[in-house]
Amino acid sequence: MNSICFTFLVFKIFHFFHQHPSCSNYQQIQTLANDGHEIAVETISLQMGLQDKGYEEWVGEMIGMRSILKHFSNVSANEINGMRAPFLKPGRNTQYKVIEDFGFIYDSSISVPPSPIPVWPYTLDYKIPHECKSGTCPTKSFPGIWEVPLNAHFVESYEGGHCPYMDQCVLHNHDAEEVFAWLQEDFERYYYQNKAPYMMPFHTNWFQIKELERGLHKFLDWTQTMPDVWFVTITQALTWITDPKTNKQLGGYEPWNCKSKNTQTPKPCNISNKCALSFKEPTSNISDTRYMETCFDCPAVYPWLGDSHGSGIPGRDNYIDQSEGGPGSSAGRDQGDEEEQK
Repeated sequence: MNSICFTFLVFKIFHFFHQHPSCSNYQQIQTLANDGHEIAVETISLQMGLQDKGYEEWVGEMIGMRSILKHFSNVSANEINGMRAPFLKPGRNTQYKVIEDFGFIYDSSISVPPSPIPVWPYTLDYKIPHECKSGTCPTKSFPGIWEVPLNAHFVESYEGGHCPYMDQCVLHNHDAEEVFAWLQEDFERYYYQNKAPYMMPFHTNWFQIKELERGLHKFLDWTQTMPDVWFVTITQALTWITDPKTNKQLGGYEPWNCKSKNTQTPKPCNISNKCALSFKEPTSNISDTRYMETCFDCPAVYPWLGDSHGSGIPGRDNYIDQSEGGPGSSAGRDQGDEEEQK
């Protein structure tokens, strides 16, 4: 059986879940997408309590974020296959109904308690095969929708604690060799047991501590010496899981061919537009300035819920009719947004 070193690092390499709270560089996002990295969505507002909100709120957050990425980074909606709930608190059945209705392939919001045996990705045809830490997991069947769970990261001694996001474990006092050893032990729990995909979710603060970054590079260098470890995106991993190939076959496996760019995202501009935009929360009377960069024209206001293009017209967006099977739908994907880049 093959091992997949399945790594997605938020804002770093291979896989990026994007959120849009205060300052985004959409030129850089377009660069990442053009280079073959996978982009997924993690809401516009990063609001607390979304897990208890209704269908329209989830649509506005997730489909709105997908529209922002299309409009300001030229990332095709057809290439945005997954989502993650804020704070790893899935939205019960409501979130997964949005996933189903709007043509997403997978979610990656459900964390798994520390376990000696990691959990493989699974479809939601049946009940989830582990404890639901958040208490807000789906209870209905959503056939064919994939869940890519976040297994807890830890070592046998529990030094540093356990964490779904790597930077949440307490390793900041470790030197690079100790960080490397910690990652190595964590990885080997997967490699020498059931070979579940090994995910490494990070926030950017990991890379603000040089010893953590050096330890990570040592770990990545070490894994690349192993003949049966592969660095892939979530969609690439699910492609292999649904149609497994042997190690020998993987040498010519087209979905994992790093030399071929299977992306519709065009090359970004060399010089982006730097936009300083007015912004006011709908529930607030206080305005401030927020910033973004894009290869397209600056919008009139900072893009937000209900106005993903930043037109300045509150409530402009209407996504409900774009769900699969709805009027004017096209497999749940956003239409239009054909503006040319400068």
